[in-house]
Amino acid sequence: MRLVRSVAFVSVLAVTFVTPAFAQNREAPSPRWARGYLIASASTLVTERVAPVFSAEIAEHATSDIQVYAAFSYYDNLMSDEARAELDDVSAQLSFATGTPWRFQGRDRGRSITGGAKYLMPTATPVRPFVGAGIGVINLRRTISEQSRGNLTAAYVSQFGGSDGIVDVSQTNTNRPLGEFTAGVAVVVRRAYVQFEYRFRKPFHGGDTGFDIATAGVAAGIAF
Repeated sequence: MRLVRSVAFVSVLAVTFVTPAFAQNREAPSPRWARGYLIASASTLVTERVAPVFSAEIAEHATSDIQVYAAFSYYDNLMSDEARAELDDVSAQLSFATGTPWRFQGRDRGRSITGGAKYLMPTATPVRPFVGAGIGVINLRRTISEQSRGNLTAAYVSQFGGSDGIVDVSQTNTNRPLGEFTAGVAVVVRRAYVQFEYRFRKPFHGGDTGFDIATAGVAAGIAF
């Protein structure tokens, strides 16, 4: 449902920008646009929890309306609600069994590299809505600590494993292929390049259906 609302929002935003341009002159040629860009972005997760995501992206036009891009992203914490609930359950069980307080906390840091292509709608303005898709790989590193005992990742994983399927039960560091879809609006003002974007990513692993990473944010940088 969040995916549907986000895509709908981007579509409405795109129509808002593009319609006046076409109403003024449907045959007007597109102005000279950027040959490519280098941008950095700050966005937030819009699934399950709010957590920051930082990205850098470079792209170049293959044609006047198609860009090819490469992006690197860092995710502060992708740990699922299921994994967090499991940590709380184990904390409660150990506290009851030992008579001393236990409180586990977890973090799944992620880094991804993706590449793909975007289609930019031709307009007679510096504002161009776009859609795109790509593929890549994501690295996930799980860290589990206890409030008074420090980092217990290895001991916790060997003893309790993990049931959420995001990070392999026997590992705290894993790589997965992923696919992505993106949509938004790009704006060029002289040498400045600004991009408002929604991005949906899905990592996969063997027969596992994977999990969803949806982000929304703004990016800015230089056009060349």
